[in-house]
Amino acid sequence: MTRCAECRWFEGRAERLEKAIGGLGVLSSATASVRGDDGLCGLHDVLVASIGRCERLLHRAAAARAVI
Repeated sequence: MTRCAECRWFEGRAERLEKAIGGLGVLSSATASVRGDDGLCGLHDVLVASIGRCERLLHRAAAARAVI
């Protein structure tokens, strides 16, 4: 089953998280081990666990094939 980390809306790159979450660099950084593989959900605009799931999940491969 697909998980958030494989979703089209998931952003887990540290540099993107630091830009999206104002002040994160002051506290530590997005490369910290406590973050693990978590990231931002671009659809719901929340921090999510990479192993999470939701009803709106769209696998990256399926999104790439979709006609927009």
